[in-house]
Amino acid sequence: MTIAVTGATGQLGSLVIDSLLTKVPATEIVAIVRDAAKAQPLSDRGVDVRVASYDDRAALDTALAGVDKVLLISGNEMGQRLAQHTNVIDAAIAQNVSLLAYTSAPSIDTSTLPVAPEHLATEQYLRSTDLNYVALRNGWYHENYVPAIDAARHTGTVLTSAGDGLVASAARADFAEAAAVVLTTDEPLKQVYASPLAMSPGRRTSSQRRLPRSSALL
Repeated sequence: MTIAVTGATGQLGSLVIDSLLTKVPATEIVAIVRDAAKAQPLSDRGVDVRVASYDDRAALDTALAGVDKVLLISGNEMGQRLAQHTNVIDAAIAQNVSLLAYTSAPSIDTSTLPVAPEHLATEQYLRSTDLNYVALRNGWYHENYVPAIDAARHTGTVLTSAGDGLVASAARADFAEAAAVVLTTDEPLKQVYASPLAMSPGRRTSSQRRLPRSSALL
């Protein structure tokens, strides 16, 4: 079995590779990246590095040759993502990939977040194909708070527009581990995995959130 991860040198992708390396041999992992030099540490660990951008359909076909399962980590170019995701999906179909997992977002049918429409459109496109896929509707990352924490360390003030909105988060590594499990399990899979954080009793408003001084601000 060969498993490919797109965006493999990114913040989430690199953690997915780390998790996969604890579950399968490095020779069964393909890292799809835009910059081979940046991926040298993965090559040094025995991972098969292949170069392709989301905009280059021909390169994606080559990169996915012989791949059984692929994790499509959503792109970050707003307005371009549906076309880019479609390129990866079409390449996966052309190469007879058996499973595509896609990192989506929570509540995309009703969300007003600016990122939601392209996630929804990507999932709709997946549904229109015969490809076996899983949507991983990841929630908010702990790490997204780092800039605000750093600013608070210098100013003594946490600035936010969240008001009384409730939010819960998890470490990026936790979502990476979940993706790695989906890609390696032999158990039947659901088509959509929604983050339980959206309805978590641990949700807090911005004013209720407290982080340990020693870990967050020092």
